Amino acid sequence: MGVNNRQRRKAKKQQRRKNEQPFAGPRPRWAPPPPPPHRHAEDADVTLDEVARRAVWMAAEAVRSPHPSDYPCALGALARIDEEAGGSVIPRAVAWSLDQALDRLWGCGWQPADVRRAMRRRLGPKHADTVGGAVAASGGRRPEATADDRWASQVSAIWDDEPQAADYAPGSPGMALAIEALAVLLRLPPIPRLSSPTGGTRRAGGSGSAAMLERVRALLAKAESTTFPEEAEALTAKAQELMARHAIDAAMLDAARAGGDTTVVGWRIGIDDPYADAKSLLIDRIADANRCRAVWCKSLGSSTVFGERSDLEMVELLFTSLLVQGTDAMLREGRVLDRSGRSRTTSFRKSFLVAYAMRIGERLASATQSVVAEGTQRYGDALLPVLANRAEAVDDSVRTVFPELERRATAVSNYAGWAAGRAAAELASLGVGGELPTA
Repeated sequence: MGVNNRQRRKAKKQQRRKNEQPFAGPRPRWAPPPPPPHRHAEDADVTLDEVARRAVWMAAEAVRSPHPSDYPCALGALARIDEEAGGSVIPRAVAWSLDQALDRLWGCGWQPADVRRAMRRRLGPKHADTVGGAVAASGGRRPEATADDRWASQVSAIWDDEPQAADYAPGSPGMALAIEALAVLLRLPPIPRLSSPTGGTRRAGGSGSAAMLERVRALLAKAESTTFPEEAEALTAKAQELMARHAIDAAMLDAARAGGDTTVVGWRIGIDDPYADAKSLLIDRIADANRCRAVWCKSLGSSTVFGERSDLEMVELLFTSLLVQGTDAMLREGRVLDRSGRSRTTSFRKSFLVAYAMRIGERLASATQSVVAEGTQRYGDALLPVLANRAEAVDDSVRTVFPELERRATAVSNYAGWAAGRAAAELASLGVGGELPTA
């Protein structure tokens, strides 16, 4: 055999051995270091737990390995460790690893709903459901769970969707899903922190706002369920009256209590595909009409809305109601074909939603102006400076959290969709606020 052939065979053999090495691949950027080896072997359980934790971390690292054999080898190693330990050591290690990854995310600006949304977007509902119990349990132990009722509601919503703890035993589907979810959790980057643990709590007197919102929700539900247009109009008009009175009175009362100071908080509101970019324009227009600001983040699938808490509650209610109405109207148009029989459904629907959002924004802005004019008659010249201070405080908060923002235009390529969207917006009931979003 020639020298060249021997060298080639030797190189191929070395490459084969390299490819068969388990757990190959780069260390994740945001992953914590593996647990150190146990130096004192008096307690065998502790030693086994540390070995299992290291193996789980390496399995999560192997998920994205370029070598297809690494991940199955890692799962096989977990099964062997658990079998040798008599069972239950790997499920404990998986739960511990998820908890450590989630603790890092809470310190990096993430909230329970953000993590759940990231799992669904990146991996799918099965992965999100598998780690849902871990997300809720970890989030429920945070100080925010008692200090911030919005955080607490996110935890409760996850518990309601996935009340049972997942099975992380080797060989079960839950373990593989949890390892794959862990690989994503370890690599999620920091995101802006929206508020301190007390930033979302209700102020004194907040029960009145909650009662008003419950009455508005009840009116909206009746308006959407009735088959009589006159009754629906009367119900939404009542909702308009409630929100108009509350918004103006709350702004003046807060100004009197706080001496003109405005407390601005930020909420991330999820926006699902399809057509998420177009849907984000709707919440942007609703926020503008309510002296709030919305910042769309495509990678997170959410808009961060800044404003007074009472305004944010109304923005969220209006967005939910108007998005449902707009989506229903869009779907009623059915599939759209051009003259050659090719589908134009995607461009039609995107143009529809963009036009719908633009026209809704015009209606809300016009309604806001009329409500402010009515409030000025009641409170005199004191109202406009209060509203201006709120808008300025919101802008300051946006600049603090997002110092570098990019404005991007949304292209519209289907005139028929644009016209249909504006027509649907004309017919949409401004349900939660009637003709009045807030004042």
